[in-house]
Amino acid sequence: MATSATAPSEVATTPTSKRSLLIKISVGLIIVGFIIYVIVDLTTTQHTRRIIADFLDWIGENPAAGVFAFIGVYAMANIFFIPGTILTLGAGFVFANALG
Repeated sequence: MATSATAPSEVATTPTSKRSLLIKISVGLIIVGFIIYVIVDLTTTQHTRRIIADFLDWIGENPAAGVFAFIGVYAMANIFFIPGTILTLGAGFVFANALG
């Protein structure tokens, strides 16, 4: 009794699935690289901290647009593991001064 069904190990991968896997690996490596950059930067030159301080100064000067920009930047900071404490404390200070 012979069956014509192929075993799972015999199923060939399609070019689309190889491309999808390559894209997922590339995106993963970019995210891991960015996380490593932020960690190394926070322990050495602290460019990330200066960028955050400049952003909070801009929010103080533009409170209406700053609210929406802060929401977007805060969401991205959480995704890329940038410390949210700095943004939270800075926003409290900036919005308290800007909005009263």
